[in-house]
Amino acid sequence: MKKLAAIDRIICVACGVCVKTCPKGALSIFRGCYAAVDEAKCVGCGLCAKACPAGCINVRERSEVK
Repeated sequence: MKKLAAIDRIICVACGVCVKTCPKGALSIFRGCYAAVDEAKCVGCGLCAKACPAGCINVRERSEVK
């Protein structure tokens, strides 16, 4: 099953590090509040999760992400 980045919006500080790190351009900052994932672009590589200084990104199976 494919993986997908999942962001904890409560912890996210919208720093933009994940946006700059994503090789597919699947992340953006939503209304200056938190990062959001474009599910159609995300390949679940996990680079954003490794780069996130707040530790708010996890890579999960697509069926687990809501």
